[in-house]
Amino acid sequence: MFALVLLGLVLGGLCGAAGVWQWQRFGEKQSANDELRTAAERPSAPVGDVLRPGQEVEDTVRFRTVTATGTYDRAGQVLVRQRGVASKVGFLVVAPLRTASGTTLFVSRGFVAATGDATESPDFPDPPAGQVTVTGRVLPSETGGLGTGLPAGQVAQIDVPALAARDAAGPVYPAFVELISSAPADTGLVPLPTPDLGNPAGGAVTGQHLAYVVQWFLFSAFALAGPVILLMLDRRARRREPAPTREREPAATT
Repeated sequence: MFALVLLGLVLGGLCGAAGVWQWQRFGEKQSANDELRTAAERPSAPVGDVLRPGQEVEDTVRFRTVTATGTYDRAGQVLVRQRGVASKVGFLVVAPLRTASGTTLFVSRGFVAATGDATESPDFPDPPAGQVTVTGRVLPSETGGLGTGLPAGQVAQIDVPALAARDAAGPVYPAFVELISSAPADTGLVPLPTPDLGNPAGGAVTGQHLAYVVQWFLFSAFALAGPVILLMLDRRARRREPAPTREREPAATT
């Protein structure tokens, strides 16, 4: 019985600790989602006010809307493989925009569906010529490099440092933007959908973390209560057992 009680205490403590951790995760996820929704709702700002070359991109600027003016480098465009939009598989078209400040901003212009296997590059329209002003959503650089052994003009990730090194682009904004609008208009590509702000931080939704909190605390309560209940049942069973009777000794003979 002592071992059973000790086991219940250990399991109850572990489950309680897991419940406390999930409560912390619930608060962190709620805070992260609130920050990202706030960033998405803030008014547009010049890209230089939000991003700085060579500086780390804070997660609080993800989905922030920025504007930039410059000229597209058509020769530097790439197709980002294995992306999906509207239930179709294809490529993102990413082009470097040489801004008026001399800093390059990589712009995900839109989506083009695949026309064959992954090694076949589909045709896509060039961006507007001359000076353009773009408005887009800030997204952090992807990681993992550009990939190896890919067809010319295709990359695996929008890895901003790797793209900058590939193009010898000079100073580069450390994030890229998804195009929302352009003047002159950028036509011919499928526009990128707006992000889902129901759970912008990704992963488990906040309600799921809260359900985990309840689950782990219930497990803790069961683990702590289980040995106590078993002890009470054992004691009750012992009380109901009939008292042992002594056998009568045989009568003495003369």
